[in-house]
Amino acid sequence: MKLGIVAHWFNRGQGVVARHVRSALDELGHDTFVLARPTRPTNRRPAFVDREDVWSQPGVTEASHYDIPRREYEDWAAENGLDAVFFDQNYQWEEIAGLRRQGVRTLGRFVWEAFAPSDVPAAHAAYDVVYSLTACEQRRYADLGIDSPRVVWGCHPELLAVTADQPEPPPVRLFFPGGFLSKRKPIRLLLRAFSEVDDPRLELLVKAQVPRRAAFLDEMAERDSRIRVMRDDLPTDEHLRLFASCHACVAPSRWEGLGLHLYEAMAFGLPVVTTDIPPMNEIVRDGVNGILVAPRPSEHETRSGIPAFDPERGELVAAIERLADPQLRARLAAGARQTRDELSWGRTVAGFRDLLAAAVPAPAASA
Repeated sequence: MKLGIVAHWFNRGQGVVARHVRSALDELGHDTFVLARPTRPTNRRPAFVDREDVWSQPGVTEASHYDIPRREYEDWAAENGLDAVFFDQNYQWEEIAGLRRQGVRTLGRFVWEAFAPSDVPAAHAAYDVVYSLTACEQRRYADLGIDSPRVVWGCHPELLAVTADQPEPPPVRLFFPGGFLSKRKPIRLLLRAFSEVDDPRLELLVKAQVPRRAAFLDEMAERDSRIRVMRDDLPTDEHLRLFASCHACVAPSRWEGLGLHLYEAMAFGLPVVTTDIPPMNEIVRDGVNGILVAPRPSEHETRSGIPAFDPERGELVAAIERLADPQLRARLAAGARQTRDELSWGRTVAGFRDLLAAAVPAPAASA
């Protein structure tokens, strides 16, 4: 089949998911084409589509605007003879419904913190399938009246290919995947909790992609020499090697969409400290491959109304302190490697195969 993918095409969660979905569809023998959705005009990098590094791929068309005109969708689909299109976090209901009426199958996914009950009627009209990547979002869709097939996400081969030396501790380097430092990341709570830990063997690397919250980060790094902040985005291989060179991942979240950093940590055999809520606790099992911290209701809110939680501060401090124990880290690292084996990319590829088989009818046999 000829399959399209519409998503951001640069180093953020949506773009990475789209790139990995493309690799799965390619592995299944399909021809794939990307319509790269530029960032909004108000974005820090307006109208941005990446053409460097792993983003330099054939068959990528840059759309003209973030809100892609209907005619542009239709021309792109017709030019490439598309049988189906995968969308990520796309609420252009009328434009997508127009493609569907032309006989192009439409498959979409959303981050569950943004998909609201009010979106359900329009989603039914625009999409043949709304699929899930986590169990919690699948359950939520069921509550909303959407029968959402699940593709179980796994550890992509590019993660398994990463090689990085972990220097003999101390210090024990803890990696915080801050990304765009959105409000889902309790960065202030985390840094203050880390500063309450007295153990000099521990070091926290805050890895962000943008200069957001610079004053607070600089202040905390100045107060505590064990805190190191990196704000610049890195090429994919450098970022992954940096992550893999650490000894554990500390990643409390108020909520997550998919949580790519959890799969990265498992692929690298790193224990994870995170909040005991889904989808994080679908991957991280307390005492097996990480430490789960009790949640408490957060003052922050999601757009869709799903609950948001902060990690309980005292438990977070205790969890960080425990990571200084080399025997515990070794046991949890072994559990992470076992989880990596369970989260095989082959199962993800098979999931997309089954999703397509159900969503796109096979052509009728000729007489």
